[in-house]
This record gives sequence, structure tokens and C-alpha cells, in this order.
Amino acid sequence: MIQAQHELSRSLVYVTSMTCGVLAAIATEILLRRTGVEIADTWRSFASGQLQMRAVSVLWLMIGSAFVVSAVVAAALSRLPPPWLQLRTLRWLASAVLVFALAEVGHIAATTVGHGGDAHTAMSMAALIAAALVALFAAYFATRG
Repeated sequence: MIQAQHELSRSLVYVTSMTCGVLAAIATEILLRRTGVEIADTWRSFASGQLQMRAVSVLWLMIGSAFVVSAVVAAALSRLPPPWLQLRTLRWLASAVLVFALAEVGHIAATTVGHGGDAHTAMSMAALIAAALVALFAAYFATRG
């Protein structure tokens, strides 16, 4: 029996890969915050005029993780057409691993203490907007060709 292959729309591929990229950036921020590296330190570093590599590395790691995850998701979605029946076991295994990983990141976020306030919120939002834009560019370049 021959199964019909459906291609996903480009907008669905872009939105899905962008969402995965932003979630990866959030997870990166939480994991870095656990190690004691704060994104609010980036703002303080900019304000003081002395850029410190440790402070700016949070921003670059968030953006880099969004780029890589978005490119991988976009490439997979655009090159592997549904209905993905042959990969059923792999999908279930990957879903279970993803759920446990996100639960662990959520647990880490609940137990981590750090700076709060306006500087942290402003820098987090700026970094997430930059991560979303970079994830969109990664999705575009991954689906070309």
C-alpha cells in the first residue's frame, strides 16, 4: 500500500523551529543561572563601560543555542515529510527524553535564586527577542536548498 506524502507548509516549519529555538534559549538561561552567571550582569557590564566576557557570554550562548536548535528542527521538518510512521518508536523515545529534560529545567528554575528586578527582566526580554530573530534566520537558511 502506497501512502501519500504530505509536505508541511513553510510557515509551520518556521513557527515550530522558532518556538524550539526560543525554548532552547530559555533553558540555556536557566542552566547558566544555576552556575551563577546572570544575564542582569550583562546590563551592568554595558552600563559601567567595561564589558566582561563572562557577562556577555550569557547573551551569546542563548542566541547560539537558539540558532542551532532552530536550524536542526527546521532542517528535519523540511526534509522528512510526514506521516513518519516508520519512526514511531524513535518519536516516542525522543518525546519522553524531551519531557524529562524540560521537567528537570523547570525544577532547576524553581530552586535557583538570583537577581530579580528590572535589569534581569529587560535583559531577558531583549535576549529572547534576539534569540527569536536568530532562530528565524536559522530556520530560513536551513530550509533553503
